[in-house]
Amino acid sequence: MERQITPHLMVADVLARWPEVIPVFIHHRMACVGCSMAAFETLGDALSIYGLEAEAFFIQLEKAIQPCTLRQEEQ
Repeated sequence: MERQITPHLMVADVLARWPEVIPVFIHHRMACVGCSMAAFETLGDALSIYGLEAEAFFIQLEKAIQPCTLRQEEQ
């Protein structure tokens, strides 16, 4: 399955499109939720700023949106 969330997406766009990922950001103590810079930084930028390992983070994001994705595919 191809990933929907990639490092090139803007943080604000990801948070707006998939609000169910917000707890993942909070879990990692990322201040992206509500941050004015979220509109100007990619997920890749945020991972670099917070020193997080990309693969594990993206797996967590994909798991967070999985129930939503499955519902959309059923329609």
